Order: sequence, then structure tokens, then C-alpha cells
Amino acid sequence: MNRYLMVFLAVLLFSTAASAQTDGYIGLFADVDHTTWCGAAASIPGSFTMYIYCLPRADGTFCAEFMLNYPNDPTIITGAGNFDPAMPIVMGDLATGVSACYAECRTGWLMIASQLIITTSTNQGIISIAPHPEAGGPNFTECEGLRPIYVAKIFNSLYINYDPAAPECSETATAEMTWGAIKSMYVE
Repeated sequence: MNRYLMVFLAVLLFSTAASAQTDGYIGLFADVDHTTWCGAAASIPGSFTMYIYCLPRADGTFCAEFMLNYPNDPTIITGAGNFDPAMPIVMGDLATGVSACYAECRTGWLMIASQLIITTSTNQGIISIAPHPEAGGPNFTECEGLRPIYVAKIFNSLYINYDPAAPECSETATAEMTWGAIKSMYVE
């Protein structure tokens, strides 16, 4: 009986540790459901909406700090960033660095902002997430304690006018990791 109890407790302990998300992520998407990172207008000239989503650590977040790098192409035009109305504090802008905060702790996938992308040609371009020029990062703040800052992992970039079958569009963003690095993500 004691042996079964020990096995049960070991499984329970491992599953609890494995379910804790220890990293926060930020990514750019071409759909509101955050399933694709390749966008193109239905016709040229045309437009589509880019969405900036974050997935904070399991305990949630209050704020995000980052910047976007845009392609140096006059045929790819960006509109103003539209931030989540639940973010009463937004300082800066997407192109030069933004710090945006919620009024309360938020968990799960969060849409930070959206932005209209206008294309007047079939030129390909990439919009990428970069560190905030003054704060570094990209950063999130934790909900506990004195709201410590931690660096979020960049999930992906947005690919403009790429073929949906292109490797950039058809595969999930990945990073090279060892088994030890993967296991360490679940250790508190």
C-alpha cells in the first residue's frame, strides 16, 4: 500500500511541476486566433491586420515592454497601433518602443495590440519583435511581490507576402534545445 501511495505522490508531484509555465512569450500573428504568422492582402493594393499576443508565465502579468522592427520597404505601410482597451497605461509606440500595462493581473493569451498592415506590392517583408530601446527585453512584469521584470521569449515574427507553403509559414517557431534545457523549464 505504501508503495502505491509513493508512486501516486511522485506522479502528482511531477505532473504539477510539469504544468507550471515558467517562461513568458510574445508573438506577431496575422489572425485574431493567433494561429498564423504569415499575412498577405487578398488583393494588391490591400491590407490585413497584425495582432500582437503575449502568453505570460502561469502567474500572469501586468505589463509588457518591447519594440517592433519594420521592413525598410515603402510598399509596406503600417497604421497606428490599437492597444487593448483594458490597458489604461500605454507609453510610446510600437516603432520606437512601448510600455503598456493592464489595470490588474492578467493570465492566458492576451492581445496587447493590433495594427493595420497595407501592402501596395507583392514584396516580401518581415516584422519582428525587438528589445525596448531603453528597458531591454522584451519584458513582462510578474504579478506577485514588487512586480519583478523578466525577459519574455520571442515566439515568432510576422512574414508579409510569403507563400503559405513556405517553411517560415508552415512550421511552428522553434529553438534548438537540449533535453536538460527542456526539463529545466518545469523546475521551480
